[in-house]
Amino acid sequence: MKEIKPLMVITILCVSSMMAFLAVVGPIVRKLGLQEWHAGVMVALAGIAWIFLSRFWGKKSDIYGRKNILLLAIFGFFISYLLLAIFVNYAVITPPLVIISLLVLVATRLLIGVFYSAVPPVSNALIADKVEAQKRTSYMASLGASNGLGMILGPVLGGALASFGLAIPLYAAAILPLIAVFMVFFFLEKDKKIQKTKDTPLHFFDKRLRLPMIASFITMFSIVTSQVCLGFFILDKFQMNEIDTAKTTGYILAIIGVVFIATQIVVSKLKNVKSISWLILGSIFATIGYFLISLISSKIELTLAFCIGTIGLGMIMPAFMAITSNSVNSNEQGVAAGTVSSAQGFGIIVGPLLSTVLYKISPEFPFLFASLIFAILVIISLSYKKRGILC
Repeated sequence: MKEIKPLMVITILCVSSMMAFLAVVGPIVRKLGLQEWHAGVMVALAGIAWIFLSRFWGKKSDIYGRKNILLLAIFGFFISYLLLAIFVNYAVITPPLVIISLLVLVATRLLIGVFYSAVPPVSNALIADKVEAQKRTSYMASLGASNGLGMILGPVLGGALASFGLAIPLYAAAILPLIAVFMVFFFLEKDKKIQKTKDTPLHFFDKRLRLPMIASFITMFSIVTSQVCLGFFILDKFQMNEIDTAKTTGYILAIIGVVFIATQIVVSKLKNVKSISWLILGSIFATIGYFLISLISSKIELTLAFCIGTIGLGMIMPAFMAITSNSVNSNEQGVAAGTVSSAQGFGIIVGPLLSTVLYKISPEFPFLFASLIFAILVIISLSYKKRGILC
């Protein structure tokens, strides 16, 4: 598939843009006189949009073509981000009423989430269209590595540019999807409309997608749990001050980001390993890694435990994406990718809510719970393999 490299760059650009906001959301909230929970609402909106619109975008791409939908969605992503940057630029100079700041920030972030939610499912469906089943896990891993790189570069970009002003990182983040629009236009081939009908036969709870939806939810739940709880865990476990905690959290997230990318690169090179095998092996690694987090007594042990769990995540993500595409017909690829992507959005919302409740009971509980659900995923995946439902 000659379009994989442009698609990887497009993914890096869009994910970096999406994640850059995280580096400045705290200072923006404080500067405009908002409360901390307002920042949580802004971040959670992406997950809500993911749940309700991924399937919509995937279905539309089945009808109107992958390239057309990507062009529309990424251009909308650019316009929405530009509006956010313009408002923040104005608001930090002449702060408006708090309610106006809140409404505009929430509205623009919601628009960003609406348009971004098209990118993952349509990109996955594009790979499914053009790559034979045996090689899909490899190509999905390449796309996953690009996603991981964007998750690292975005906050770095936002943090580095924040010293020039809170609006500057947002203007830079808005430029990235604009570049992606040109890449889609010039480097992706115009695809044929797959099916011009109102409905596709695939339902939201289609039994063919049960396993990838479960895996998708568990994986994103655990990733968000790690992101939300890691700073608190370091603060409480090692009795560090806020600055040292932030530094430690930063380097651990950077290390596991590199491990995540490296794992998916390895998966992408091993083209003959079956998707279900990667799913089982990855779930075992994740079970062990998250369990070990509850036993750690040093920062090095914590880093190693997270690395073990992250190796598992790096195997699981391309596996469930490949299983999704291999389980449905060609005219269902977009809506199938969107359906499974919706489960990821659900994980983004449930993860912070449940993990923080568990953390109040005990700092180890969120990670033990993640280990438990990955162990359940191992059992479910083995039962699928034993019955020969998936290959």
